[in-house]
Amino acid sequence: MPTCYLCPFWQGGTPQLERFTRAGYAVAVVDFRGTGASEGVKSDAFEKVEQDDIYDIIEQLADQQWCNGRVAVWGLSYGGITALRAATSGAPSLRAVVAIEGSTDPYSDEVARKGAVGLAMIIGEWSTMMLALTALPLTSPWLDPSAFSARLQAARPWHDAWTEHPHRDHYWQGREVDPATIDVPTLIFTGWRDTNVVGAWRDFAAINAPRRIICGPWLHGMPEGQEQAPVDSVALTIDWFDEHLRKVQPEATPAPIVSTYIMGADQWEFAEHYPAVPPTDRTLYLSDGRLSTGPSAAPSRVPVAFDATVGVAAGLGMAAAPRDQRRDVTRSAIFISDVLDSTLDIAGAPRISLSLVVAHLDVDVVAKLNDIAPNGHTTLITRGFQRLSNPPPYTGVPESREVADAGHQIEMDFDPTRYRLKAGHRLQLTLSAADFPEYWPQLSAAGYEVLVGPQYSSILHLPTVPTHDMTAPFELPAATRARENDRMVDQQVAVTLEENADGTEVVVRGGWLSKGRTVEGEPIELLHTYEISTHAHNPSATQLNTQTDIIVGATGELRTVRAACSLGPQGLSSTLRVIGNGIDEDRTWNTPWPA
Repeated sequence: MPTCYLCPFWQGGTPQLERFTRAGYAVAVVDFRGTGASEGVKSDAFEKVEQDDIYDIIEQLADQQWCNGRVAVWGLSYGGITALRAATSGAPSLRAVVAIEGSTDPYSDEVARKGAVGLAMIIGEWSTMMLALTALPLTSPWLDPSAFSARLQAARPWHDAWTEHPHRDHYWQGREVDPATIDVPTLIFTGWRDTNVVGAWRDFAAINAPRRIICGPWLHGMPEGQEQAPVDSVALTIDWFDEHLRKVQPEATPAPIVSTYIMGADQWEFAEHYPAVPPTDRTLYLSDGRLSTGPSAAPSRVPVAFDATVGVAAGLGMAAAPRDQRRDVTRSAIFISDVLDSTLDIAGAPRISLSLVVAHLDVDVVAKLNDIAPNGHTTLITRGFQRLSNPPPYTGVPESREVADAGHQIEMDFDPTRYRLKAGHRLQLTLSAADFPEYWPQLSAAGYEVLVGPQYSSILHLPTVPTHDMTAPFELPAATRARENDRMVDQQVAVTLEENADGTEVVVRGGWLSKGRTVEGEPIELLHTYEISTHAHNPSATQLNTQTDIIVGATGELRTVRAACSLGPQGLSSTLRVIGNGIDEDRTWNTPWPA
């Protein structure tokens, strides 16, 4: 029977895996080199050696007597990244791939999206927790306990290296793969609210094989667990494997190549391309507080003041959906369209040209498009970001370091989207100089001015398509209520936002709690918490603190890990305490911010 190889760092559970076995697939869950019960050490993320390991694993699985030689790869998040890397590996036995919330470029799509190292999701939610997970001593009949000592000696907080290499330099070479070399059938799941949606669509466009993409209104995670429009991705994955491993043609209507959720209309759109039809460019000019069909008659300067707290309403791609944007809007420069007399369908990646006045390049330019309903409720459509000191291709070398009153011209893409504004609504553009806690606020605390008027190119370009109702004879399978996972229960610790009376100080808190049993049946509990704070006019007060506690085993045979990380303008500090399996060790890392 065919084999489904699942990638490491999988956060699902037994019920999903059992669905594959019931469908006739053998399942192998493989730990990366230096993680879990695998040999070796892992001191970093996205290591080039993983590409070779993926090839070897696929071919080794294909040689097992219980496998017919045809292998598929499926994974979520880091596993989705691994699935796409597998698709470029050239492994002869690989027949199909499914990647959920993954991408092929860990620099621009994961760690340093838009050229700036992420803060809340990337460090607060992820790398600090991985420091503890990768250091957990496990019991394994084939792994000598001394292997964990070597693992601890090689351990290092992943974000230490990322802050040392904030630009696309030699460190990142070999950690990415070329999606144009993907030559096996590939199915991609992503979400408009996920942080790596840009990479998912870029990868999809480059694939040279049968392909399909499903993009919902989702945060980072399994499509089954989403609050809005959840779908049964496991059923769709099994169908994909059946088609490309077993050559079983679907009995129902063939699935469309592109399935996109139209936010604002709350319906799915099915097509062979994205956008479904070639979009038309709708041009709007920035003037004093307005988005107009023509430039303003007189030139002027629109100030964009720095406020480090702007961004907290935009949500976290892994943990929280965007809220009403009015809190952030009041701290931003605003441009609003006339009331729409008909629907406006946006399909693609909007683009903005801006003529700026800046004193230096240590400035972040943040743009957001919002939908203002008649009752004032303001919904985030999409966002754009550019760090002037590190524009594309993110090598840390701006095209020009000259700044002058004549204007510093930039072009900036928003994240791709599919959104419908209804008649009676208004389109809003906001500009700010921070996007917290998505990114660390610039310590320069610098704002900028936008030049508007007939001689300046401050223009918003919207890719628009005709509005139409969907009548396609196809439906995505709705996510059914899965039976309770009898091994692990994951629970998100509520994300909270606290502000002082005048809104100048904010604290964001959140985390994860997992409780259950290991594959060997041992009780296990993981609690990860984080706290991120900043001050509107004093970005040097920005601070991130996290703590991860893992307890495995019964009384008298406990194995415990505690990892604590602190990041501030003074630098990065991390501690690791590991007890169990003959190990009793403390590690400490103190790293100053790079000059």
